[in-house]
Amino acid sequence: MSLISMHGAWLSFSDAPLLDNAELHIEDNERVCLVGRNGAGKSTLMKILNREQGLDDGRIIYEQDLIVARLQQDPPRNIAGSVYDFVAEGIEEQAEYLKRYHEISRLVMTDPSEKNLNEMARVQEQLDHHNLWQLENRINEVLAQLGLDPNAALSSLSGGWLRKAALGRALVSNPCVLLLDEPTNHLDIETIDWLEGFLKTFNGTIIFISHDRSFIRNMATRIVDLDRGKTGHLSGKLRSIPAGERRSAARRRITKRGI
Repeated sequence: MSLISMHGAWLSFSDAPLLDNAELHIEDNERVCLVGRNGAGKSTLMKILNREQGLDDGRIIYEQDLIVARLQQDPPRNIAGSVYDFVAEGIEEQAEYLKRYHEISRLVMTDPSEKNLNEMARVQEQLDHHNLWQLENRINEVLAQLGLDPNAALSSLSGGWLRKAALGRALVSNPCVLLLDEPTNHLDIETIDWLEGFLKTFNGTIIFISHDRSFIRNMATRIVDLDRGKTGHLSGKLRSIPAGERRSAARRRITKRGI
C-alpha cells in the first residue's frame, strides 16, 4: 500500500484548475521531485499533502499514523526566541513544556536560587507526567546533527543557518514523509552539498520542489511533472544534464553568506 494515494483530485481558485482529476501515489523511501512551470500549483500540492489545504473534489488516503512534515519555501525571519524554541515548536502541543524546561535550565546555571530550583523541579515533573524526555533527547540530537547552537537567537541567523533551523523544526517530529519547498534557496554551494548528503541519510520519503537541476539530478529517484492540473512522470529526463555542470543558475541567484 502507498504511503499517500491521491485519486481524482480537483482544486480550482479561478477558471483554470490547479488540479484536474489528478492522481498521485507516494511510496516508502522515495525521493520525489515535483516540477512544473511557475504557477502550476506545486506549492499548493505540497500543502495538500501536508493536510493544510483541502480539495474541491477527490480524495487522499494516508497510511495509518503517517507523520508528514513540511519545510516552507522561505523560513520566517526576525522571530523572537532561541533556536531551541523554534525547533521545538515542530512538536506542536508538547513544545511549551520543553521550551520552559530549556529556559529554566539555562537560568539555573547562572542563578541557582531556591525559587529557580523549585521551578525547575516543577517543570521536570511536567515532563515526567507527559513522558516528554524522549522528545527532549530527540530535539538535542537533531540540533547536534545540524550543528545548531540551541541558545542562539533565531533573529541572528544567516540564511543558511536559518534554513538548517527550519529543517530541524521539520525533523524533530520524526516524520515518515518530509516535504521540502525549494530547499536550496539562500544556500551557497558548500551548504547545498552538505544538504544533499544529509537528506540521503534520511530514513523516510522526501517530496521536494526545486529549480536547481544539479540538486534534482543528484537527489530525485522519481520526477513528477504537474502540468495543467495533471500529474505525469519524467523518469530520467533531467538526469541527462552533464555531470560537470555546477548550478550556474543557483550561483547567479544566491548571495553567498557565511555558515
